[in-house]
Amino acid sequence: MYHRKRFRSVKFYSIPNRQKRPRAETRCGCPARMQVRMDDELGRRYVAYFSDEHNHSVLELRFSSMLPSHRRMSEVDIEQMNDIRKGGIPVSRIHGFMASLANGYYNVPYTTRDMHNVNAKQQREGGLDAESCLRYLREFKANDPALYYKEVVDGEGMLQHLFWCDGTNKIDYQVFGDVVAFDATYKKNIYLSLLVVFSGVNHHNEMVIFAATLVANEKEETYV
Repeated sequence: MYHRKRFRSVKFYSIPNRQKRPRAETRCGCPARMQVRMDDELGRRYVAYFSDEHNHSVLELRFSSMLPSHRRMSEVDIEQMNDIRKGGIPVSRIHGFMASLANGYYNVPYTTRDMHNVNAKQQREGGLDAESCLRYLREFKANDPALYYKEVVDGEGMLQHLFWCDGTNKIDYQVFGDVVAFDATYKKNIYLSLLVVFSGVNHHNEMVIFAATLVANEKEETYV
């Protein structure tokens, strides 16, 4: 459906007690249209009428990739984005890097919102990675009964937080746990989760790990 045909219904201009500002007017009664019909004898469709006469300015061809119907990320783009994100580079800077390679933002057929949507989809489908991690911890616990881990999932069953420490970590904490350092990286992995490490120093002045956890956010209830 062409979004500039006809005009906006009058009722949308007279909504009482409107809380939000009305959206910009886009419909202008543009006569451009295409009519497609079905030829039953030939079993295929054909264009019965076509008019490209517009009563408004049209988008320049070089900006057509920004139209919602044209925006897309190829498999190569997604793979390149994932590789760069592993280095902790934010999506906005990756998009700027892609634009520099393509000699302009108008040559990049997707926006930062599209990139975030792809990331969200990958995280939703990343349940297999979470299950593999939990399976590894279960198998590790068979060899180290002192291993302790605890996972927290949301209402959709997606892994949100994961805490773990093994037998060696516990012994180190009992001996060298007088002072505990707390350090959180800032979403340096593909899942944008924070890695929190609890550590200390042993009698050789070497760092020892007491425990580690992956958290999805930095809310107070996450740490309590």
